[in-house]
Amino acid sequence: MRPESDAPGPAGGGCALCGAPMDPHFTKRGWRFVRCTRCGLVSLAPIPDPAAIGDHHEASYRDGRYAAFAAADEIRAGIARDRLARVRPLAPDGPWLDVGCSTGAFLAVAAGGGLDVEGIDVSDAAVAEARRRGLAARQVPVEAFTPRRRYAVVTAFDVVEHLPDPAAFVSRVAGWLAPGGLLALTLPDVTSPTARLLGRYWFFCAPPDHIHYFSPTTVRHLLMQGGIEDVSVRPIWKPLTLAYAAAHLATNEARIARAAGIILHALPRAWGARPLSLPLGEMFVTGRSGRA
Repeated sequence: MRPESDAPGPAGGGCALCGAPMDPHFTKRGWRFVRCTRCGLVSLAPIPDPAAIGDHHEASYRDGRYAAFAAADEIRAGIARDRLARVRPLAPDGPWLDVGCSTGAFLAVAAGGGLDVEGIDVSDAAVAEARRRGLAARQVPVEAFTPRRRYAVVTAFDVVEHLPDPAAFVSRVAGWLAPGGLLALTLPDVTSPTARLLGRYWFFCAPPDHIHYFSPTTVRHLLMQGGIEDVSVRPIWKPLTLAYAAAHLATNEARIARAAGIILHALPRAWGARPLSLPLGEMFVTGRSGRA
């Protein structure tokens, strides 16, 4: 997918969250990044066409940058266990829905823990793999999904930053929750120490995959304007091996990957295979439905 330099920016030139004007921020891989003059949301300009985004993600799952991540079963299972441990103590009783379930790592861990859980994803390839594993997954975009029940918990891990219209997403998902139901998200924090240190070379600064870049303030605003109450935002570290992190960097940030590779090569091999909690610059966000 290539940027179209003459296309309009977010929301016709205004912030996708509050509508205020956007100022130039920086350019990376030919994509312009802009920053809201009022709320501070950072976005791509122009926002990619939804159909192009869908084609790009499907190709990424089949043979691109997501393919390696989807195939790293033990890494993904470790991340899923970490996420379940964070969400479960906050969850009311009832069914769960995982939005953006990918190949089903979180579904597998949650179902193995005795939860009534199902998932949806836009990728046909990812859902086919989840279903091959016997998991309750369905290939359908959020806009076309009609739930057969209301959920006690809706999770959306590493999803919101990919969406052209995150406000519409939150408003729609909030309607799927039972009263007092829990919405749980993970997403990058553009104001995190890691993001500030690395700037445009931050791992999550990844056009066109990531479209919007939130801070604790802007994600709180996003959820509250979508009908979610009692919003909590806290930083999290991700459990990864150094070897996996270095390999994944190579698909996104060659300069940092080279430095990481040199450091990894100097360490004992066993250290590179040991899971560590790494400060990548992410946040864990929860809130509850205020709708009856």
